[in-house]
Amino acid sequence: MLTDEEFRLFRNLIYEESGIYLKETRKDFLENRLSKRLTATGISSPYWYFKHVQAQRASELLILLDLLTVNETSFFRNQPQLDLFSDRILPELARRKQNEPVKKLRIWSAGCSTGEEPYTISMILLDSLIGFPNWDIKIYASDLSLSVLNAANKGEYAGEKVLNTVDERHIARYFEKAGDRYRIRNEVRKPIVFDFHNLKNDNGLRDLDVIFCRNVMIYFDQEEQLKLVNKFAASLNPGGYLVPGHAESLQGLNTPFRLLFANGGTAYVKTEQKGNS
Repeated sequence: MLTDEEFRLFRNLIYEESGIYLKETRKDFLENRLSKRLTATGISSPYWYFKHVQAQRASELLILLDLLTVNETSFFRNQPQLDLFSDRILPELARRKQNEPVKKLRIWSAGCSTGEEPYTISMILLDSLIGFPNWDIKIYASDLSLSVLNAANKGEYAGEKVLNTVDERHIARYFEKAGDRYRIRNEVRKPIVFDFHNLKNDNGLRDLDVIFCRNVMIYFDQEEQLKLVNKFAASLNPGGYLVPGHAESLQGLNTPFRLLFANGGTAYVKTEQKGNS
């Protein structure tokens, strides 16, 4: 059983290393996740596992943080936000870039989990930008969990995962059957770069047009949320867009963003001028 003192030791370590804040109500969740790792390592108690994490910090810490990842995601999740992206944000970005000889579009899926979000973004881009030649597109997809990144990079999904959330037109165009599974086609994979990233740190991305960070900030306290949003602001071009989860808001945070809302979809537009970030 995880004692209150052991819970605080892990909570402080996790917060220090990742920015994720575990409330008291998450003690049972942490105890359940730790029990699996204790069994796997043969370590007798949470305290001695904590000491093991300290001793093997580089490797075991990643495993610990991976245990905490809740990978609830799906293709075309939260359609109103995706409609806002395809119907308002993309046309506006296309208008801004219409006179550029090579139109660069840079998007970051922060907390990409098993890849459904960046693949969905890529499908939307293929649908929306098919009439625009000379687009140079990159979708950076990152996560704290190495196991979900491996699954994302593989790009194969169980039948029900695809059939329950993707319409027939997109399945026919963007997936290929692989036994009882569905594999993402190469044209969808092509612009996506998967990489490990801890949102506690700055990954150096700059001049981005859109950042998707959906259902991630809910795991941070207000102080870490503000730090994260400021990192996003530094990564975005002036007029760039931040798309949070539908239940996440920047209200109460002093940030260089203004709200964009349409038909149930929410995003934020960076308002500050270049050089002030």
